[in-house]
Amino acid sequence: MSIVLVSIIIPTYKDWDRLLLCLKALEEQTFPASDFEIIVINNNPADLVPENYPAPANCQIVTEARPGSYAARNAGIRLAKGDIIGFTDSDCIPAKDWIYNAVDYLKKHKDVSRIAGNIELFFKSNDLTPAELYEKVYAFKQEEIVKSGLSVTGNMFTYKHVFDKVGIFNEELLSGGDYEWSKRASNAGFKIVYGHNVVIKHPARYKMSDLIKKTKRVVGGDNLSKTMAILDLMKNLKPPLRIAFHQIKKYGSDLSFSQKIKVYSIKYYLAITCSVEKIRISYGNQANRE
Repeated sequence: MSIVLVSIIIPTYKDWDRLLLCLKALEEQTFPASDFEIIVINNNPADLVPENYPAPANCQIVTEARPGSYAARNAGIRLAKGDIIGFTDSDCIPAKDWIYNAVDYLKKHKDVSRIAGNIELFFKSNDLTPAELYEKVYAFKQEEIVKSGLSVTGNMFTYKHVFDKVGIFNEELLSGGDYEWSKRASNAGFKIVYGHNVVIKHPARYKMSDLIKKTKRVVGGDNLSKTMAILDLMKNLKPPLRIAFHQIKKYGSDLSFSQKIKVYSIKYYLAITCSVEKIRISYGNQANRE
């Protein structure tokens, strides 16, 4: 493989311990350390880098005061020197050949501009909590969303020139900015594929409170009128039987009947939570950052 410079961009927000695991995995990459840089963007200026933090030699840690992971990623993009840019998050653990496989694929397939990498969930034990059961069925289905030209930034590679062409992430969005940018890239004709061997591992959310926080954070990226928010609630009051059945059948066929009921109940509860949060924000309340 000829030499190519890669920039790995990682936003972080009060997550130094898990970031350390991510950086350790990046130190163990089969791709030469001299050929990639790591840019960590601390999105909380009040939360200083811990003293004697053992970041790799090819890693720089910068601060972005504007709130939101997309503002943080944009700060990384502006600093990036690589022709190829890879994105992951501070709670992710890349496989040893993560960078190598992504670069190798892009070099061999000149018609491809973006890779939506494989996100494998891992759990605290074999006895899954209700939140983990839900994550197993619904979280990070990259192979599905790539069919619509989309990818999440937890595991995505693209060329720097794609950002030059379609622009950077929308910093006004606290959530969903990866989907919005992906649509722009797709509309501009930049082909995306699913990278089954471009793997990172991501911890499944363990507690229901974590799922609820995520749901409210995602809603924070929306900006609906009061009328639209109330209509959204009315729509979600109808249980999503058909869609939920399809998802559980595809990704939760090994679950027991009681586990499937738990997953369905959580899906319905989160849909209502989402709608209530939209109404709350439409009335002028601040979106959740945490």
